[in-house]
Amino acid sequence: MSRFGQDDPTTFRKENFKSKKTGQQTHFAVKVLSDFIVERGMEIDILEATKDETANLLQDFYANIRNKSQEYYKKNTLLAIRQSINRYLKENDRFFDIITDPEFTRANDNFTSLLRKTREEGKGTVTHHEAISLEDLRMLYEHPLVFNTSTPQGLLNKTIFETILYFCRRGQENLSQLKVDEFKVDSDQKGQMYVRKLTTELTKNHQGTTNETEGSGGMMYATGTDRCPVKSFVKYLKKHNNASNRLFLHPKNSFSEQDDMWFRNEPIGQNTIKVFMKNLSKSAKLSREYTNHCIRSTCITLLDYSGFQSRHIKTISGHRNEASLSSYCYDTSVSLSQEKTVSTFTSDENEQPIPLPVIETVSAVRNSKRQGIFCIQVLLK
Repeated sequence: MSRFGQDDPTTFRKENFKSKKTGQQTHFAVKVLSDFIVERGMEIDILEATKDETANLLQDFYANIRNKSQEYYKKNTLLAIRQSINRYLKENDRFFDIITDPEFTRANDNFTSLLRKTREEGKGTVTHHEAISLEDLRMLYEHPLVFNTSTPQGLLNKTIFETILYFCRRGQENLSQLKVDEFKVDSDQKGQMYVRKLTTELTKNHQGTTNETEGSGGMMYATGTDRCPVKSFVKYLKKHNNASNRLFLHPKNSFSEQDDMWFRNEPIGQNTIKVFMKNLSKSAKLSREYTNHCIRSTCITLLDYSGFQSRHIKTISGHRNEASLSSYCYDTSVSLSQEKTVSTFTSDENEQPIPLPVIETVSAVRNSKRQGIFCIQVLLK
């Protein structure tokens, strides 16, 4: 048997370098450009065109790009299209940059004018997902069924929600692929129970390149309350179907509290995960329909309001730079009121607990000052 693999070296980089979502964005952008070329009756192959031919094409493209409704795309969509075309060309060994090379100045002047047009049309604002309001958080936790850990569906809902919240995960990214053995219930030096993630993943901002610094990740700490996230996580694992290593499974149709197993050997798919928070919003009759990414926004917003610096928050969120957090950290949907003071947990006996504000009944607690590891406690008594 050969010691070495048999991968095709010409396709290995392309197949392994980008995430699935990045691939989908690239495919979309290239299709829009290809549709434009076909409609214009042009005979041009962007993988064969010269640099000047590509620049002239993009100059025309940026001036006339529209969606299928013949309207301007939103600003963030346009930025993604240009970046995706640039990425596509480089992936196919076209060694020039359509964003920075001087030959593309006129094309990019048109792109700048296009962004101004979108602003005039009211589409210039980059849309971000807002945090879940405190009132809606209460409604989720106080609803008789949504997070009811005495039922398989309620226990599943709470486990998915708190996995996204405490580990600050993106809305859909890899959630359906999570495995039981990727998580561990542990105790710190002071005997405080918590859940931590043992493995790293390929994500939007972390593709496994050697020069990346990955954050230490979130940790889910026990709160000592009836709604303790660790307590429900442990119960979920206890009722899990041992025939499957996938973390999130469909609940059984019938059950009793005494049953050892509440879940079928049937992993929850990406489509079900995609509408998870939307369905929860309807079930709990929240003030609006939230998305999964709103849960992540809630984590970042709570940490920000609780006084953590951006450089610490991004170790949890996985953002590459602090500037990316600005769209989350000024969300007014989380109101500051009834501020109290609590102490942090620390893993270093020489460190003194640092007082942090509590936003009503939601608190952000710092676990390790030295390592930058944080947790959020949703107390909601």
